[in-house]
Amino acid sequence: MKKKTKAKIIFTSILLVLIINHLQDYEYNPDYEILDNGQAYACYRDGNIYIGDEEYLESIDCNPEDVLVCDKRDCSDSNFKIYDSYRITDKESRNDIIEVLLKYEEEHPTDWERTKESMRLEWYIHNISHDLNFALSNTSDVDLDNDDEKVYDSKILRKIFKL
Repeated sequence: MKKKTKAKIIFTSILLVLIINHLQDYEYNPDYEILDNGQAYACYRDGNIYIGDEEYLESIDCNPEDVLVCDKRDCSDSNFKIYDSYRITDKESRNDIIEVLLKYEEEHPTDWERTKESMRLEWYIHNISHDLNFALSNTSDVDLDNDDEKVYDSKILRKIFKL
């Protein structure tokens, strides 16, 4: 076996173990409140989550551990954009935030539709890419849009490593 192929197999195996470890099922019941104007506030284990449009998010005086999520589900590329998502490295915290987004979507339904698993994987891949200093301008924030639901299934690993 070629040295390069062996290295790819080892790297892929390590990455798979890390991903599987971070994708374990998780249930969270957030302290969650919808504000009158459709914007939201929730708590998670490390701070607060604020969901709303850019104008609302700019008005918030937040702490470093707080999370700002721009609700862009009314755009042609329906999505939630989590600003500075690379800072959230704890999988339980990421899972808390994803649960809040899903509950928010339940209460304010749109055509945005993502599975928990695809969001976890996309966010985790963004964080890995950011940690490797790859495309920092694109990996600092995670943009959970409908189109990426198709990308972040099990085929993504085969595409990345050309397996």
